[in-house]
Amino acid sequence: MTSRPVIFILASLLLVSIYALPLNAQDSADITVFDGSSQAPFALHLGSESNWSVPVWGKETTSHKSEAIVVRLLEEAGQDIVQTRWNGGLAQVYWLQPIASDMQALSDKGSALSIVARIDQKPKKSVELKMDCGYPCGGALNMTRLFKAVPEGQWFRMSFKLGCFEEAGANMANIFSPLVIMTKGDFGISISEVRILENPPPESLVDCG
Repeated sequence: MTSRPVIFILASLLLVSIYALPLNAQDSADITVFDGSSQAPFALHLGSESNWSVPVWGKETTSHKSEAIVVRLLEEAGQDIVQTRWNGGLAQVYWLQPIASDMQALSDKGSALSIVARIDQKPKKSVELKMDCGYPCGGALNMTRLFKAVPEGQWFRMSFKLGCFEEAGANMANIFSPLVIMTKGDFGISISEVRILENPPPESLVDCG
């Protein structure tokens, strides 16, 4: 298990890593999921126990028959972001595509899921980051300790090798959702970018956990 000092050192490195790669930098092997707007074929959804598949429309979308999760599409400093808040009760936010992608070759090359995010409210309960390959298939990483260690209100880049999700159970040849964030406690996170990067900034890489 990673010790507490190491978690805080890693969190500090992540806070500066956002500057290590321009937000519009890609090479031909990279995949953009979200960069101010969701990129086709990916579409943003939220879900809770009353309805696990609610498309996000307009400036604000709330979970079905509850306020377990609220997703807002905002503009801050000229940049469009997704702001998500959990208010208790199991819920998730995720990007979904209608036809699964084969990301096995990307996983084999060491590509990573790279996210630029800001913690708006530290989690009260366990938070999972997941790649979904069609229920019940998926691979989830527990990011609770990291999200508690990163200071609130500061943007940072975090990157996770696809192999981490594969080791956790994801079938990389059949990925429907490259990013699912799930918790059942109060939590707030804003996201400005989601990409699959063949060469993520090394200092942004997070251990599988």
